[in-house]
Amino acid sequence: MNVVAHRPKLTSAEVAALWTQYMNDSAGLCVARAMQRHLEDPDTKAVFDYSTNLGTRHMDKIASFLKSEGYPVPTGFSDRDLAVETPRLFTDVFCLNYLNIMSLHGCHGYSGAVTTSSRSDARSYFTECATTALELCNRTKDLLLEKGLYFRPPTLVPPSRVDFVTRESFLSGWFHDTRPLSCIEITDILFNLKKSILAKGLAVAFRQTASSDRVRSFLDEAVRTKEKHISMFNKIMEADGLPTPTCLTAEITDSAKGPFSDKLMMFLIGFLFSSAMVYYGSGLASSPRKDLAPKYMMAIADDLKVGGEWMSIMIDNGWLEQPPLAENRHAVAGEKH
Repeated sequence: MNVVAHRPKLTSAEVAALWTQYMNDSAGLCVARAMQRHLEDPDTKAVFDYSTNLGTRHMDKIASFLKSEGYPVPTGFSDRDLAVETPRLFTDVFCLNYLNIMSLHGCHGYSGAVTTSSRSDARSYFTECATTALELCNRTKDLLLEKGLYFRPPTLVPPSRVDFVTRESFLSGWFHDTRPLSCIEITDILFNLKKSILAKGLAVAFRQTASSDRVRSFLDEAVRTKEKHISMFNKIMEADGLPTPTCLTAEITDSAKGPFSDKLMMFLIGFLFSSAMVYYGSGLASSPRKDLAPKYMMAIADDLKVGGEWMSIMIDNGWLEQPPLAENRHAVAGEKH
C-alpha cells in the first residue's frame, strides 16, 4: 500500500513571515543597489555584493513558496522605484552603518520567523536566513571595527561581589536618589539610539530629495521626532558620564536629486518607526528604573503619531500593499442570500 505523505499548507504565521520578508528585501535591494553605484571602498563593495546576492536569492525562494500554494507574489519594490543616474546621496561610512543596522533587523526578524513557523521546509529556510543575516552582521561589524567607525558600548568596573536588590530605591529614578544605569538598561538605550540615529539620517536625506510636498512635510516631522528621542536618551547616558554614538547626518551629501521614489522612501521610514516601537517596548519591559518608563512610553506615543500620518499618506497615494487576510466569513455568508 502506498502511503501519501501529509504536506500541510502554509500557516498564517509562515505566510506573514514570507510576505513581510519579501516586502523588506525588495525595498532593501533597491537601496543597496543605489548605494552600490557610488561606493568607493572595495571592502564595503564586497559586503554589499554579499547582501544583494542574499536578497535576490531570498525573493526567488519566497516567490516559489507563495506560488506553490496559490498566493500572489507581492508587488513590493523594483527598478521602477529607482532613478539610475543620480548624484551620490550617502558616503561609504553612512552606507556601511546602514547595512549593519539593517542586518540587526534581519537577525531579529528571521529568528522570530523560525520560532513561529511550523513546516520543516519553512523552518529550514528561515534558519538559513538567520545564519546568513548573522554572517552579514559580523562582516559589517568587523569592517566598521577595522576602520575605526564602530561605536563600542562602554565598559564597566566589575563589582567585587554578587549583589541582590535590598531596597525599593533600586526602582527609583527621581530626584537625588537615582541609581546608575544597569548594564541591561545601557544596552537597550544604546541599541535604540543607534536605530534612531539611522532613522534620522535617512529621513534627512529623503526630505531633501522627496518630490511631494506632503511627503517632505511628513519627513520634517520624522526628523524632529528622532531628534527629540536622540536628545532624550543621550541625556540619560550623559548623566552617568557614559558615551553616546555620533549622528550620521554629516555623511549625507547636499544632493537634492535622490535615487528613490517617494513610495520607497515612505516605506523605509515607516518600517524604521514601526520597528522602533517594538524595541522601545523591549527597553520599557527590561528597565526597572521608574524614570525610564515614561520616556519609553513617550517615544512610543511619538512614533505612533508619526505612524498615523504615515498610514494616511500611504493609503491616499495607493502605496500601502495589503497582506493576505483571513476569510471574511460574514461576507461569505451574505453571498448566499
